[in-house]
Amino acid sequence: MSVANEWSRIEAWCRTHAPVTAAAFQPGLGDAVIEEFEASTGVTWPQELRELYRVHNGSLTHDDRTGLFLGSVLPDKFFYPIDVATEVRLTLLETWDETIYENPDLYAEDEMDRHDQRDAGTAATMFIPSFVPFAGLDEYHYFVDTRNGALHHCVTEYASDATDNGGPIWASISVMLGAHAAALETGSTIGVWKPVVSKGVLEWEVDA
Repeated sequence: MSVANEWSRIEAWCRTHAPVTAAAFQPGLGDAVIEEFEASTGVTWPQELRELYRVHNGSLTHDDRTGLFLGSVLPDKFFYPIDVATEVRLTLLETWDETIYENPDLYAEDEMDRHDQRDAGTAATMFIPSFVPFAGLDEYHYFVDTRNGALHHCVTEYASDATDNGGPIWASISVMLGAHAAALETGSTIGVWKPVVSKGVLEWEVDA
C-alpha cells in the first residue's frame, strides 16, 4: 500500500463518476519545494506526507468564477495545499504558545516539549510541533504525528473543542486514502458519511 497507489484508485473513480471533483485536484510538487516547506516546520516529515504532496498539492474547493462547490475526497474536510498546511500549523502553535504563557497555573513552561518527547499516538491535549496538518475545515484538522514510536506517522484529528483526545484514526495516510478509495468503489460509508455524486461533484451525506 502506498499513497500513490491509493490516490490512483481515488482518481480513477472520480474521473469516471465525479469528473468535476477530479478536475479540481491540483498538480503535485517537486521535491525541492516540498523540502523547503518541510524545513520550515523544523520536524522531519514521514515519507508518506512528502508523497502526498508529490501526487497532489491539495485541491480546489470552489470554482473561482462561479463559486460552485467542486466536491471533496474527504467527507468533512479538504486536503490543504502545502502553503496552507504550514500556515495552519503555525497559527495553531502560536495559539497554544499564547495559551501556555497566559496560564502558568495550568501549563508548565516546557509543556509542548514534554508532549513532543512522548510516543506517537499519545494524546497531547494541545497542538504541538510534532503535528503536521494536511487537511481540514474550519476548526477541525487531520494531522500526521511525526513523533517516534509504533504509531509514528499515524493520522489523528485535531479539533479546537477536543484537541487530539479522540486518538489516532488511521495508521498512516495511505491507510486513510485506501479506506476512502474503498468507500467510493463500493458505495460504503466512512464513519457516518456515504459518498454521493451530483452533477459530477463528489459530496458526502450522513447515512441514515
